[in-house]
Amino acid sequence: MAPLSSPRLWLAVASMLLLSACSGAPTTTPAAPSRTPAPTPTASPTPLPPDTMAVGVLGVGVGTFDLAAFPVARLKNEAKYHGAASVMVHFVTHRAGKTLGSLDSVAVNLAPGETLAVSADCTDACNGATSVGATVTVGSWPTSIGPVFISASATYACQPCHMAHGYGNVKGTLTPSSPVSAGMAVVGFAVCENGAGVILGGGFEEFIWQAGTSLDANVPVVLNAAPASCALGASIGW
Repeated sequence: MAPLSSPRLWLAVASMLLLSACSGAPTTTPAAPSRTPAPTPTASPTPLPPDTMAVGVLGVGVGTFDLAAFPVARLKNEAKYHGAASVMVHFVTHRAGKTLGSLDSVAVNLAPGETLAVSADCTDACNGATSVGATVTVGSWPTSIGPVFISASATYACQPCHMAHGYGNVKGTLTPSSPVSAGMAVVGFAVCENGAGVILGGGFEEFIWQAGTSLDANVPVVLNAAPASCALGASIGW
């Protein structure tokens, strides 16, 4: 055996040490941690300004002829940013200080700021009524509403005509603010006044909307006198 001082032995030992060092497990570089993407911020809806959540009664009247009686209340949605849905008018009629019949109107929907004269049929129970009171209930206050019909002047016709208590028809065109699907029910309301703006009576009629952008309406009315003007409005479900 060659002594350790032999140069060849030293070279062999050095080679073995070098091979031992190279055969070790490779060093791995740790992967950088993944970053979770930040969530995209969602814009918050702009809150509505303070609103007046009320439906006011601007005027009332009752038209009578024989046993027929049609109380009327002119309503206004005082809210600027909310519709008034499922609005009902409770009528109580009077004569000579005594209370006669009472009844509720059909439910109507009012756009923000909308005015509509709503009537009801109180034939027999309100016979001979000379005055009427009206209170209002509102089902809800939606911010998203459906089609709206703006009340407009309409034509009054009668046959025969009476200077005092009588009946006739109010004719006009109902035009919605947005399309209405065929088959939808629409309630048309008519109101008539004298020259001083006093409500003389009115009436209502339900129509089924046909295809088209408007509807020709003919609403029967009961009045206390020959009118100076009449108007026609309507309401539809939202």
